[in-house]
Amino acid sequence: MIKFVILGFLMHKELTGYDIKQIMIHSTSNFMNASFGSIYPALDRLEKDGLITATKIIEKGKYKKVYAIHETGKEVFIQWLEEPMDFMKSYEDILAKIFFYGHLPKEKAIRHIEHLIEDIHKKIENLEKLETKIKDIADRFEISTLYFGIDHLKFVVGWYGRFLNDLKKI
Repeated sequence: MIKFVILGFLMHKELTGYDIKQIMIHSTSNFMNASFGSIYPALDRLEKDGLITATKIIEKGKYKKVYAIHETGKEVFIQWLEEPMDFMKSYEDILAKIFFYGHLPKEKAIRHIEHLIEDIHKKIENLEKLETKIKDIADRFEISTLYFGIDHLKFVVGWYGRFLNDLKKI
């Protein structure tokens, strides 16, 4: 996922690896952060894959690499954004996409979020059916994990619903 976050940051302007780390600290660190040890290898891979370019500059007597995104990198990034979200992936994956949804037409972002909410509602329904089947045979610990899953998904779908309503008002 770090490759897409880096591409997303480079959609705005050219950046150094240090700049990317600083932007992460001030923007995505509540759901996704990366060390320099992850950022620089990801930048190298993106460059090798032809998605970005690096230009060496001298600033205050020090060499720096400044990275810029190619058209191919932009296409790969937008393609990733346009892929449907899978609620079973980590919340970091989903929030990373939502963080960059400003690069999509608003209607597409709304459709993706509506689809995500529908999928979560189906999963809640399935888990509630499962609850009726196993509540008398599962022990306290087993059933508690099912209750956690149901409660967690209800919280998540509520959050996405509020976000969607706010998005539609803009």
